[in-house]
Amino acid sequence: MQNREYLERQLPHGLSDWFYEAAALRTELEQSLSETFRRWGYVQIIPPMFEFYESIAAEAGTRLREELYRFFDRDGRTLALRADFTIPIARIVATRLFDRPMPLRFHYVGSVFRHEEPRAGRRRQFTQAGIELIGVRSAAADAEAVALAIESLRAMGLTGFRLSLGQMAYFRALVAGLGLDDEQGMRVQLAIERRAGGALNDLLRDLPIAPDRKQILARLPHWRHSARWLDDARELCIDAATTQAIDDLRDVMGRLDAMGYGAVLGVDLAALRGMEYYTGIVFEGFVPGIGYPVVSGGRYDELIGHYGVSLPAVGFAVEVERAMIALHGRRVSLAPDAVAESCEHAGCLALIAEARRAGDRVLVDLQGRSGGALAEYARAIGAPRVLPCVEKGKRCAG
Repeated sequence: MQNREYLERQLPHGLSDWFYEAAALRTELEQSLSETFRRWGYVQIIPPMFEFYESIAAEAGTRLREELYRFFDRDGRTLALRADFTIPIARIVATRLFDRPMPLRFHYVGSVFRHEEPRAGRRRQFTQAGIELIGVRSAAADAEAVALAIESLRAMGLTGFRLSLGQMAYFRALVAGLGLDDEQGMRVQLAIERRAGGALNDLLRDLPIAPDRKQILARLPHWRHSARWLDDARELCIDAATTQAIDDLRDVMGRLDAMGYGAVLGVDLAALRGMEYYTGIVFEGFVPGIGYPVVSGGRYDELIGHYGVSLPAVGFAVEVERAMIALHGRRVSLAPDAVAESCEHAGCLALIAEARRAGDRVLVDLQGRSGGALAEYARAIGAPRVLPCVEKGKRCAG
């Protein structure tokens, strides 16, 4: 027999096998999300599992580009596994669907792959389910995306969650024209995202930034949870761009409050998200007891144009395995509705077929059990009913 250590090496680091209750729960969540998206008018889109590396990497941003799984085909071309759905959908829309009536509404469910260090809530292959709303730039579109993200969490049975809304356009406006190179801008963004106040202050002290902007950037990590921070941010706006960014976020928050979602919403102006293609509102949804977002998304108005026709867009993705962690106590029954005795009598076969057509899960016993033995087997696997042979007087060849 192979030892345990050898068997554990059969699966690459960061991957998981899914079977029994875990596989059933994941499938159930995926189906619930797809049905929720469909009811909101979103149609399914299925990008390929891998594409040319250049097509994905060009718009992936520094962080995501470093996590791409790359390999070569037989012609020596570099390919990459899908690391998210937004980038391939942007390519499809810009090159093939740009002349369709707008807006376009797509939903997806599938695996993505990222070569990052596995940790709680993250594997190297994981499942994303989400939507993209393309072709309209408005507070109404942003509010629809956030509202659907909330309904997605509810559809999975999650409770006690909160969504934090930020504004990437506000941060972009603050650092615009400061003369920061890419590395300096990324360091400032990372310090704000990580709420590293001391490191951020040290960094800002050494950068040639006007005092008023330094003051706002230093306060960003503290502007979170309460919507009242929008009033503070509005008072400290330094130009038309920062003012517009805050007003846009307030508009979205107001619409969501009117829709009845205000109780689960908060503000987090330090939520700048890791994807570099975001240009407007960004949001993340957290569940109690889990320190990483179950859903995240935002507005990206420049990404699609890099592949062809420029179109505004907003979307989000649910991390299905993270939702499963939050639902760790939820049970999914694998038991059939009935166990049938195995035989070849026409009446028995017809009864089994009729039950299956009616939607029942019928398992046919293949071990020759009958009577008490069949009933005991049914109890052992949790089946509430037994379908015995209906023609007992005849010889059964099963």
